[in-house]
Amino acid sequence: MYQRRRARVVLAVLVLIALVLITIDFRSSDEGPLSRLRSLATATFGPVQDGLSSLLRPVGNAIDDIGDVFSLRAENEQLRTRLTELEERRRSFEDLERENETLRALLSMRDRTGFDVVAARVVALAPSNYEWTITIDAGSEDGVERDMVVIDGDGLVGRIIQVTPSASRVLLAIDPNFSAAARVAGLGEQGPMSGRGGDLMRFLPLDPEAEIERGDEIVTSSYSNGIFPSGIPIGSVEDVGEQTTLLSREVDVRPYVDFTRLDFVLVVLHAPIPELPPVTRDTGDLPFIPPRPSPSPSPDPQASPTPEPQG
Repeated sequence: MYQRRRARVVLAVLVLIALVLITIDFRSSDEGPLSRLRSLATATFGPVQDGLSSLLRPVGNAIDDIGDVFSLRAENEQLRTRLTELEERRRSFEDLERENETLRALLSMRDRTGFDVVAARVVALAPSNYEWTITIDAGSEDGVERDMVVIDGDGLVGRIIQVTPSASRVLLAIDPNFSAAARVAGLGEQGPMSGRGGDLMRFLPLDPEAEIERGDEIVTSSYSNGIFPSGIPIGSVEDVGEQTTLLSREVDVRPYVDFTRLDFVLVVLHAPIPELPPVTRDTGDLPFIPPRPSPSPSPDPQASPTPEPQG
């Protein structure tokens, strides 16, 4: 109790002395005793204060720098997160833009050809590296049938080889087992077109001496049992080839379709014309009637000579 009272008295005395000194210093002139005492204290302790400031300034700066490092690190992490979000949005936008371009190309092809089509999406690729096929999400419930033609915004993709209620398998035009009737658009020269299992296709003009040039467009022809509608773009001539024999010439054609980037396709709802059976003597309801032989012309009758009278 006594110590606490003594501390309060000392504090009150110190506060009183401080107030008295402040009052005297405020009212005294620059030549007063307190002014000289203040100058002496400044001259004595000023260098010490400057030295301490110079010594402690790097420590303070280091502490400030440490705070700035943590602040910059947090800001950098926020910027990285923001950049990742923007990059994902950019990729999503580019994917939507590419998909939109594909759909516009499909609509353009549909309007240009006037085909009755059903749109489908590619849902699977070939099950092996030795088969050039795709699977689409349209089947018999959508009106798809076997041997129907598949196209996209660039041209011929292939034909349907297997159908289920909700999906179908498409044999791509580059498959070695694929074949179609084709013609040179500018010349009308016709011939079979087949795949080669790579980037190019093979066109065999019926006339090996046809004047085909590099860059000529090849389109489908409708003479092959009616499976392929006429005029579907296939590709352009890459190499005119050379006549190997009197009846053979191979022309390399680069397809318009990029078969590595198929996404949406169109199935042409075109019922193939069935192939007529060959005419034979045993055709059931269609009996074979052989042609009647033409009658051989009868010789003209010759007049018998008239006997001359004898004298």
